[in-house]
Amino acid sequence: MKTVLIDMDGVLVELNSDRFKKEKLVKGFFLNNRPIPGAVQAFQYLNRIYDCHIVSTPVWDNPHCWMEKRMWVDKHLGGCARKKLTLTHHKNYFKGDFLIDDSMQHGVKEFQGEHIHFGSFKFPNWVTVLSYLNQQP
Repeated sequence: MKTVLIDMDGVLVELNSDRFKKEKLVKGFFLNNRPIPGAVQAFQYLNRIYDCHIVSTPVWDNPHCWMEKRMWVDKHLGGCARKKLTLTHHKNYFKGDFLIDDSMQHGVKEFQGEHIHFGSFKFPNWVTVLSYLNQQP
């Protein structure tokens, strides 16, 4: 079974970049964001056909961020996803066939599998990501 790693912020979780810059250190910020349209359904679908894991980089200066990301996963993705969450600054340390991430930071450039650049021209949303992954052998 192939492995898919999925980032949280900007991929599963809807984040406004201006609000992120201003409020990323505020308690409750990470817990109170909505899922990106289609993200919950996409995760549930991919989790049935791939070995899915969530890899996210927390805001190091906000200790509440760690707990809130875990709580967000429980709230929106359910208990089956809670043990699939890893918070790390080095996503390249993880083995996987695909990494769905909206950034090139935190080890994404060094990731050994294929980076699916969420939000890019080729992969602007979950519909295009799922279409691409459904075509993979």
